[in-house]
Amino acid sequence: MTITPTDLADLLAPEERTDLAQLEGRIRAGWQRFVEVGEALLTIRDRRLYRESHRTFGDYCEVVWGWSRQRAQQLIDAAATTHTLASTVGVQPENERQARELKEAARIVEGLEPEKVIAVAKYLKTATGSDKPSTSQVRAAAEVAAAIDAHGTVAHPDTGAEVPLHALTGEQRAAALVENVTTGTYERLQRQQQHIQESLQANSTGRGGWTDWCMTYAAQHLTDDQELVIRVFRDESGNPQAQAQVQLTGTGNVLVFGERAPYLKKAVLNLVEEVKG
Repeated sequence: MTITPTDLADLLAPEERTDLAQLEGRIRAGWQRFVEVGEALLTIRDRRLYRESHRTFGDYCEVVWGWSRQRAQQLIDAAATTHTLASTVGVQPENERQARELKEAARIVEGLEPEKVIAVAKYLKTATGSDKPSTSQVRAAAEVAAAIDAHGTVAHPDTGAEVPLHALTGEQRAAALVENVTTGTYERLQRQQQHIQESLQANSTGRGGWTDWCMTYAAQHLTDDQELVIRVFRDESGNPQAQAQVQLTGTGNVLVFGERAPYLKKAVLNLVEEVKG
């Protein structure tokens, strides 16, 4: 919705008009460079550079770019996720889709203690043998690191004996964390792969509907310590979202998950797609 500004506060200063033109130029030139687009949108939103011609950021996105506010938020989130992972664990998502899939991993990494971040970064750099680890590797490593109890025990890096983590020296603790992240991530990825392979061998599709698929999948593939969960929540823009995932009942550790979606059926179908590879 385009407006005619009547409040002087809505008028842009000359330097703001210049900034807006430059930012919009980055968006036009950066359709494939999602990080630049997301960062430009974030600046326009936070500085309210749209206010002279549009009442809300959502109106601005729809009129100028043909995007919903939700779509603009996805681009902003993808840019933020990329910045977080690149600056902490050295992971650079290859595209916007991968950045969206790594959003939860980035959130976990942001909450880790510095020495755990370093352990995750070392695992992703050395243990994976690649400069471009998979989404599953990044998320699993972040979750494993987050689950390490600072007051729990770990294998001593020199003797192998179980000792309290807090009792180790700084260098020993760093080595123990890397070892725990490496071993724990490997074991978790193995469980994920085993679960997916067992699902593929049975090749179940349910009786036609997505709700039937959930029940058939549970009956044929879930063990006593696993559960299929559909999470319903509000995203950063206040829009309802759903995500279907298979996780361990006791710990909540995720074995496999589908991409989030704006409604339940699509969330489940995203999980189906992920399971079938």
